[in-house]
Amino acid sequence: MAEQTQQSLQSGSVGFWQLTYQSISLVSPAGAMAATLTGAAAYALGALPLTYILAIIAAAFTINTTVQFSRHIASAGGFYNYVSQGWSPRAGVITGWLFMLSYFMVLTNAALFVAGVFVPGLVSYFHGHLPAESWVVLMALIYLFVLYFAYHGIRPSLQYSLWTGAVEVLVLVVVAIGIIVFPHTHNTGAVFTKPSLALHGWSGIGIGMILAMFSMSGSSGAVTLGEETHQPHRLIRNAVITSFGFAAGLFLLVSYALTVGWGPNIMGSFVAASIPGVILARHDLGLPMAIVLLVFIINSLLAGSLAPQNSLVRMIYAFARDGVLLPKAFQRVHPRYHSPHTAILWSIIVAFIVSYLAGLIFGPFNGFLVLATISSVALFVGHILANIALPQFYRRVGGFRWFAHVVAPIVSSILVMLGIWFTVYPFPWPIVLGPIVVAVWVLIGLWGTAHIDPERLARAGQHNAS
Repeated sequence: MAEQTQQSLQSGSVGFWQLTYQSISLVSPAGAMAATLTGAAAYALGALPLTYILAIIAAAFTINTTVQFSRHIASAGGFYNYVSQGWSPRAGVITGWLFMLSYFMVLTNAALFVAGVFVPGLVSYFHGHLPAESWVVLMALIYLFVLYFAYHGIRPSLQYSLWTGAVEVLVLVVVAIGIIVFPHTHNTGAVFTKPSLALHGWSGIGIGMILAMFSMSGSSGAVTLGEETHQPHRLIRNAVITSFGFAAGLFLLVSYALTVGWGPNIMGSFVAASIPGVILARHDLGLPMAIVLLVFIINSLLAGSLAPQNSLVRMIYAFARDGVLLPKAFQRVHPRYHSPHTAILWSIIVAFIVSYLAGLIFGPFNGFLVLATISSVALFVGHILANIALPQFYRRVGGFRWFAHVVAPIVSSILVMLGIWFTVYPFPWPIVLGPIVVAVWVLIGLWGTAHIDPERLARAGQHNAS
């Protein structure tokens, strides 16, 4: 019995708000303002708020699949268990394999972005410079931060995310409202109604919408905490819905504030600025508020590195416990902290190596783009597999509804396929490596599942917390 306890995550240790901020941290609102939102603005330009309205509607179709599965299934495996129980264990293993790759690459690209892109850009804005290889040292510090909190158990990680995340949301709301009411801001409803403000009209809105939708996909991040959550079937569903609502409202407010604050007709220069949100906050609200915003952007990016690590190692733990694709050693749980410490240590070491090599080979910015592309393509393909599994699951367990279990997954899959296309099109080097790496990763997973004992494979992904 003692051995079993040692090998189990601590049940009932996570509550509703911790779950909610696990998802919000994976969305990383302030960090997304510095990265993903600016990327969407490159295409949406002055129609950025309209783009986010459409992205929120589109993302709701994708979140629907998570919500529907979480009513019945709760485990450390997350989507691995969803698809295993909805479709087949083999499909579930491949889905979990893809989500692990996605979470891993979120961790690696976030660390590389902060250390190699954001901090140097920030220092440059204030007329300074860093030594050429300083990004490696900064990145090592980020990984030590993630290691400390992840190793010491889920509660310290989530408490950190909860308290700093709550203040982060408040800061973003204050900054956004401050910009909106600034005397020289030209508030206008045209940013919601004029597609012509976007690059090439609806085409720019479409591409921007996909990028904006990806920025809200982290709302599903709570699902891997199913075995550590009190009343998981109810709380995870509620946390996913709540975090999505928070993210949607916040992105809509911030996108409007930044667009009208900068100027809907000159958003091209917004995209060219290294830290446009901070520049605008400094101009409209003063240097102290800009510094506060900077602190919380950096904190958001740090928490946005910790959240995918928490999800990643729990999926690794679930795979190792079921004896599929990964060594059994990864199911070891720390007797004091109740964290999958072996998986944590190895994933951090490998993540640092991958981030370093990506930055060394491609340079920090292009390396970040490659890692982010791998993450997004893997996530999108994983969501398509989950969408296919959802109607099959509900036909078997009962409570089948056409819109929630067929129409919504189909719409989600179409949007996700567009997301895959626009993530990599027109296949420039080195972005084209994204789908290539994901394809190789899937082939490795298929090869691995072909060598799993059939009886063991049949039991894969069947765990369900009560």
